[in-house]
Amino acid sequence: MQNSLARIVSIVFHPLIMPPLGMLLLFNSGTYLDFLTYAQKRAIFLILLTGTTILPLSLAPFMLFHKMISNLRMDDRRERILPLLIAVVFYVFTWYMLARINVPGLINIYVITASLTVLFCTVISLIWKISLHMTALGALAGMLLAISFRFGINLQLYLVLVFLAAGITGWARLTLKAHNPAQIYVGYLGGAAIAFFLMFSF
Repeated sequence: MQNSLARIVSIVFHPLIMPPLGMLLLFNSGTYLDFLTYAQKRAIFLILLTGTTILPLSLAPFMLFHKMISNLRMDDRRERILPLLIAVVFYVFTWYMLARINVPGLINIYVITASLTVLFCTVISLIWKISLHMTALGALAGMLLAISFRFGINLQLYLVLVFLAAGITGWARLTLKAHNPAQIYVGYLGGAAIAFFLMFSF
């Protein structure tokens, strides 16, 4: 029962879901992005969703068929390097496409932050297995904290929900024995630090 619940949590809070989720939070965070029209928000969201979630996921069957990865969990850290590198390319391409339509600076730096966070995971994966789930959730928390401090906005509700999600996901990853505590904490703190620094200082 515990393992089944842990697997569900791992799917619900999958790292590839975090970029579009973070964008939805940005659109509803009380910043100047509130002044964007619905059509503008929809276009930006669809570009981001395609580049950071749909395209990376679409390559999974190809990689499985050609035995580039043994399973979708990618338990072996070495199997993660190529998918992560491809994800970095897709993320940078997404940033390029959004920059071409002159999106606001906050969205620009958000996509750059997401790209650098994935690059961070790629580099760490060369020598050590880090929790991608926790890195993504840490980045989400760091982004919200930076927005809150920078714009003086109360995002307490969002932060509480993201902290709870991180706690539940950390439990799930440990329950499934996908990571040890060090990999959980380093992933979360690393993602949070990168996102907070970049989003606060842009």
